[in-house]
Amino acid sequence: MNGAKAMKNLMRGLVLATGMVVAAGAFARSDVRDGNAMVQPVKSDRYSIDGSTMGKAELFGYISDLKDREQLTGIVLKKGGSDEQRKSIGSIARTLQLKAFEQEGGELKSIDLPAAAATPAPPPIENKPEAAPAASAEPAAAAPPEH
Repeated sequence: MNGAKAMKNLMRGLVLATGMVVAAGAFARSDVRDGNAMVQPVKSDRYSIDGSTMGKAELFGYISDLKDREQLTGIVLKKGGSDEQRKSIGSIARTLQLKAFEQEGGELKSIDLPAAAATPAPPPIENKPEAAPAASAEPAAAAPPEH
């Protein structure tokens, strides 16, 4: 009987914990507004979004995930970003096919997306026939017998 009572209490606890997690997730504040990810610039080419600070590579992965989950249409770099941070946001936006903006007061100013890197021309193909290997006068050595 004690086993059944313990199992019942464990199940109640799991249901309560699951409910609390779902409720906390509903109240969690996201940095997505009107389809745009709101990114706060931080010093040393780092960025803050949804309470986490990350570098460019981590931000790319996070924005990519948000694009799928939240149907993002753009990225907004909040005021105070450096030229390098603007370039990074533009590069991420171009790669993920999103719009890029910088916040200036209550207005959004478009960030110029960097041009896609040109694909280098392939090397020329040389149509020289390769010489066939010379035939050897000696017969090939036979494989040693297996034991």
